[in-house]
This record gives sequence, structure tokens and C-alpha cells, in this order.
Amino acid sequence: MDPVTHALLGSTTAVWFTSRQRLVTAAVVGGCAALLADLDVLIHSSQDPLLQLEFHRQFTHALIFTPVGGLVAALLLWWWARGRATFRQTWVMGCWGYATAGPLDACTSYGTQLLWPFSDLRIAWSLVPVVEPVTTVLLAVFLALAVVRHHTRWAMAGGVAMLAWFGVAWFQHQRASDMAMVWAQQRGDRVEVLHIKPTMMNLVLWRAVYKTGPDIQSVALRPGLWGEARVYPGARARWIDAAQPVPGISMESVLGRDVRRFVRLSDDFVVIHPRHPEVLGDGRYALLPHTIDPLWGITLDPDHSGRHAPFDSFRAWGPETAGVLLHMLLGREGVPGLSRSAADAQPPTLNSGSSSGRS
Repeated sequence: MDPVTHALLGSTTAVWFTSRQRLVTAAVVGGCAALLADLDVLIHSSQDPLLQLEFHRQFTHALIFTPVGGLVAALLLWWWARGRATFRQTWVMGCWGYATAGPLDACTSYGTQLLWPFSDLRIAWSLVPVVEPVTTVLLAVFLALAVVRHHTRWAMAGGVAMLAWFGVAWFQHQRASDMAMVWAQQRGDRVEVLHIKPTMMNLVLWRAVYKTGPDIQSVALRPGLWGEARVYPGARARWIDAAQPVPGISMESVLGRDVRRFVRLSDDFVVIHPRHPEVLGDGRYALLPHTIDPLWGITLDPDHSGRHAPFDSFRAWGPETAGVLLHMLLGREGVPGLSRSAADAQPPTLNSGSSSGRS
């Protein structure tokens, strides 16, 4: 999730497991420790753009890495914490804060390798979006009460309030999943793999994307916390099979291996970007929940198959996009403007010397 929520939860958890005498110290150490896991963004290579994607939410977010993360936090903050707590106490505070980073990120929809190195499984419970204001406000209010009133019970209350809100999120997720399955059955689609994901900053509107035969289908779902439940039919696209060769590219080349890596990192939900036919995109994510306009992808250039594929993001947010999202959030009738389905796109034409045309 966002850094503010990470820090608040790390502080709340560290305060929860400390004494009143060290409450402020625990809040500072736990909050700072919770931010350290996201330093994985510093792992990157200008020569291999997919390296950062591979290490995103990997070992730094693993549960087994918690003692190391707590130790790093204690070492960094010992100059300040000395005199307020022993080094061992500071280390424990750091561990409590750091331990929240991976599970909290696993509550979002990207996927976190909590069990690394024993498993490469990316856990994504898809309960809340990356930025979710209710969670942030709940944690901030109860943590402030704990500090002002100097009692850990307020931190405990904040943790319970957050878990209760996540229970609402789970309920909404289940409702959206049921709606998606019913809608797919009505269309005659056999759902092979289904992803249900929350949309930006709310638990009202959800995105469903599923595999059915050779296609990926998206649909926006509004189980709603209020108002009538609605389904907004979406786009359909052919998914890319990593076992099949890409025209003009040797799958044993550097570029070919990058294609296989990207397909794996995208959980086999790769499609041709409808507005950039030379781009393979991650079909699980889109700005609008009923479209298949990937937020990121790799550019294929067979003239440079000996080089790693460029990695680009496509986040063309504007008034029109905001209007369509608001239309669905409010539960209005009718399907908003839908981008051209990637199912209509032909396989990428990768001619020699072609430009990517990225924006």
C-alpha cells in the first residue's frame, strides 16, 4: 500500500506490543521499519528493465526477512532511540513494524512473495487498493489517540478497526466474485482463471478479468455499499501463450527470454496492447475496470532481439477517464465509453526499423 498507511500500521503494531513508557519510541521505530521493505525499488538495472519487476515485493517483503529488517531499523535509529530503550527493545520494535509490510501489501492486488525463499508464489488477496483512505484514516485517528492519551489500548482498537474494515472489503470481494461468475455463465463463458480486483481508492467498484478459452474477458462490477448492484460489460482480448513463438523473434534470444519472463510475472494474463500493437501488456490491470488497456508492458523489437525489452507504463489519466469511472462508481445505467477491444487487434507486426509510437 501507500507509504503513509505502511508507516501508520507499523507504528500501531509496534505500540500494540510495547509498554506505555516506550509508546512514542515504538511508534517512531515501528513506523520507520515498516517503510524499509519498499526499498526494493532501488533494485534496478538500466540494461535489464524487468529486473525491478522481478524483485518488486520479493525478498524484502518475505516474512523470514523480518528479523533482518528489524535489525536494520534498529541500527539506523539507535542514535535516537538510545536512552529511550535498549538495543534489544529497539530491535523488537523494528521487527513488529517491519513484519506488517509484507502482509499489508498482500492485501492489495499485485502479489507479494511472503513465503520466499520457500515458495515463489505471489500472494494477492485483492481486498483493498494500493491507496485506500478509510484504512489510512482509521489507523491515523487511533494512533493519535494512543499517543495523546498515552495508552496502548487505543493502538489495539485501531488494529481491530482496520481488521473490521478489511472484513467489509472481503465481503465486497466475495460479492463481486459471485456477480462475475453469474455474468460469465449467462454469457456462456467457462471461467478458467478469475481475478477480482478493487479499483482506485474505494471498495464500491471492482474489476473482474478472467480467462475463457483463448480469450481474456474484463467486466466492471458494482456490488455497492449502497444503491443497486450493476454490471458493466467490458472488453475481450486474446491472451498470449508463452509456449507459442512470437513472429520474428527467436524465443532463445534475450528478447524471447524476456517475453517468457514477462508472461510469468503477469500470471499468464498477457495481451497485445490495443493502442500499441508492438507492446505486450499485463491484462490484469487497467485504469478503467471494464477495459483491457494494460497499465504497463514490454515493447517487442525483433531488430534488436539481442537486447532486453524496454518496459513502459501507460497511464493516460484525464477528465474523460475520471468521468467514466465516476459514472460507474455512482451506479448509473448504461455502459460508459469502452476502448477498442484488444480482441480486434491483429498479432503485432514487427517490421524492421518500426518505431514504438509510445506515449
